[in-house]
Amino acid sequence: MKLKRSDVQKLVGEALRNVPRDECRTCDCFLGFISQLELDSQEDVSDMTNPLKLPKEQMHGCLGCNPCLPAEVYSKYIRQNQEPKPKD
Repeated sequence: MKLKRSDVQKLVGEALRNVPRDECRTCDCFLGFISQLELDSQEDVSDMTNPLKLPKEQMHGCLGCNPCLPAEVYSKYIRQNQEPKPKD
């Protein structure tokens, strides 16, 4: 599925509202979601995504929070955008 620019803008805004802690925004779960949006976009959205990216040395792996808010945002996105499986 290719996202429109307005879709990416909406998803980034929702993610920022649902991931309020600064340390969550440096987690590779959050940054993976941002990268996935870039991949799924039908146009260049780097003006929205680049300000959220960090140098590799400032990122950290998932801290194992329960719940991990960035992982929830990312997994919700993936579940909603999975290709329908063919029926047997």
